[in-house]
Amino acid sequence: MARRLPVPESLRFENIARWAQFRDRIAIPVVAPPEAMFRALEEVVLPDMKVAWLLGEIRYLPARMVGRNPPGDASEAFLSVLKKSGTLVLEDDRPREIITGSAGQLHRVIDQAPVLFKNREAFDAFADANHEKLFMSLRVAPTGFPGESWLVLEHATRALSTDAERRFRRYWRIIKPMGAFVSRELLRAVRTKAQHLTVEGPQRRTA
Repeated sequence: MARRLPVPESLRFENIARWAQFRDRIAIPVVAPPEAMFRALEEVVLPDMKVAWLLGEIRYLPARMVGRNPPGDASEAFLSVLKKSGTLVLEDDRPREIITGSAGQLHRVIDQAPVLFKNREAFDAFADANHEKLFMSLRVAPTGFPGESWLVLEHATRALSTDAERRFRRYWRIIKPMGAFVSRELLRAVRTKAQHLTVEGPQRRTA
C-alpha cells in the first residue's frame, strides 16, 4: 500500500528561525492546487474557524476587560488581521511558502505588547531582551499522491534573553496544546475553502 511522503523541512524557514527554543508543526493533506490553497488563505475569516475563534475570545478576555486587545472585524481575513497586529511578511514565495515574523512580550497574558516594524531590516535588528520573536511558515509540500499536497503551518518562538526564555517556557506549557488546535482549525478552514474554489474554478471561467 502506498504511503504519503513525510512532511519535509523548509530550508528557508530553518535559516530564518534558527536558535528558536520553542517549536511546533501541524500538517494536513489537501486535494487542491497550491494556488487555490494560498488564495483560500487570503480569504479565510475567523468565523470559518468557529471553535478556534471562541478559544481566542476566551484567551484575550482578561485583556479586553481592562480595555486592551479589542475584538477585530469578524469579516476581515485572518491573514489581514495578523498583518495589522504587527506580523510582517519576511519572505513571500507563493504558491509555495509564506514566512512571517512578529515580536512582543508573548509570555504575558494581559498585554503582549506587539512591536510594529517598518521593514524586514528593522525586524532582524530588534533584540530587546524582554521580548520574544515568533516565526511562522505556511507552505505546501508534496505528499507523493497525485493532486494532493501537504498544507503545513510551522511556528517557532525565539526568546531574546535567558529571562525571556524562562518566562515564555511557563506560558508555552499552557499555550502549546491550544496553539496546535487553532493551527489545525486554520488549516482545515483553508482546505475547505481551497477545495471549494477548485470545484468552482471551471464554472467561473465558463460563466
